[in-house]
Amino acid sequence: MAVEKPELAKRTLIFLREHPGIKLVAIEKELGVSRIEAGRLVRALMDTGKVRRDEDTRQYYLI
Repeated sequence: MAVEKPELAKRTLIFLREHPGIKLVAIEKELGVSRIEAGRLVRALMDTGKVRRDEDTRQYYLI
């Protein structure tokens, strides 16, 4: 899946760099988007190999 909103993707990557181990709800609040949109964005970043999710804690990290 391609990242459809490059500006939001950039903001997400910056936020993850500054706050490693953040949960989806914090990304949603930081970007001011719905949980669904934040989830789609993070999944797209995971698909491109830029972000990983810890399945046990549901926290996101830059790769």
